[in-house]
Amino acid sequence: MSVPTVQYMHPDGAGAVHLILSSPTAHHVFRHLLEGDHHVSHPSFLSSGIKCGGVLSAPSGNFSSPNFPGPYPYETECTWLIVVAEGSSVLLSFSHFELEYHAACAYDYLQVYNGASRDLGNLLGTFCGRSAPPPFASAWHVMAVVFRSDRHVAKRGFAATYHKGSGKGNACGGQLMGLSGEITSPRYPESYPNDAECRWSIRATDGPLTLIFADFQVEGGQGCGFDYVALFDGPTAAAPHLGRYCGSSHPPRIISSTRHLFILFKSDFNIVGRGFKAHFYSGERIHFLLLFFI
Repeated sequence: MSVPTVQYMHPDGAGAVHLILSSPTAHHVFRHLLEGDHHVSHPSFLSSGIKCGGVLSAPSGNFSSPNFPGPYPYETECTWLIVVAEGSSVLLSFSHFELEYHAACAYDYLQVYNGASRDLGNLLGTFCGRSAPPPFASAWHVMAVVFRSDRHVAKRGFAATYHKGSGKGNACGGQLMGLSGEITSPRYPESYPNDAECRWSIRATDGPLTLIFADFQVEGGQGCGFDYVALFDGPTAAAPHLGRYCGSSHPPRIISSTRHLFILFKSDFNIVGRGFKAHFYSGERIHFLLLFFI
């Protein structure tokens, strides 16, 4: 069977961009995005001739900001769509990260999406500055990465590596920092595994952190002694305790008193649930919270 290819003309008529998609699935996803989701653009060439964005459909690979390790160009937007085999997950990590810093990441930023759709519900995080994003594991076989720069101040950018994971893995936890993001229990929305222990340490880019649970189903029990989510008002479990939650009732909205929030999820050897999905927002994004969740 022939390998599908797609041809797109350069917007300025300077030539064609040929994409070789290694599977019919990648071909279908990319076609669907171009026809139905105008937020995702086809790979383009910057004025300097540097390729920016595209579909990455090999089982593993790497990509970087334009001109890396040199300064990235001004007024640039790149979208990488990572597509691996169905039934697998995408594992993404960053080996270098240096973008212009702003407390709300309003100038230059990188965003990671769980899936292809660029909406708030799929956003895993928005990042800028010199602190690299944590490793990510997607909930399905597609992940999107968006890089944007404005017209002032260029840094070295970023370098990232991805590879195919074996299905919806048990990877969880990590160090998170950014304007906003999402955390989920391992394998969500499928049942989480037994004997799991996940620790997330979140640092806000500006002001306190607000945490909202969009979905919650964890084994219940008196005192939440079996499976539970515990929240702490600081960077570690030694910080003041904000609550321990289990069962099927959503925990209340949590607002930290500092720029840090620590989340611990534990499951025992018996009885599991669907788990949870939660969104966090730093100070300057609270108005979005009101729009989407209140």
